[in-house]
Amino acid sequence: MKIMELPEFMADATNVYRTQNYIVRQKIELRDDPEFGRYLFSADTYYLCTPKRDREYESMFAGSFVRNGRRIHTPMYVRRYVD
Repeated sequence: MKIMELPEFMADATNVYRTQNYIVRQKIELRDDPEFGRYLFSADTYYLCTPKRDREYESMFAGSFVRNGRRIHTPMYVRRYVD
């Protein structure tokens, strides 16, 4: 039995969802800052949809009720885009 390798957009993800043009990986962390205190932070990576990525996404979430998912809201986030 061959073990399937996870797509890049699934690695270390807290949440994964799809928009019209992107598959988005959210990595949510609880940060503790001496000046600002404790807060939730999301590092979002936007992967441009390609036929290969769409197939991988469909395969990963084939049994999901809400296939495209939704973003988990956090008070602070950064974005990075991948072609």
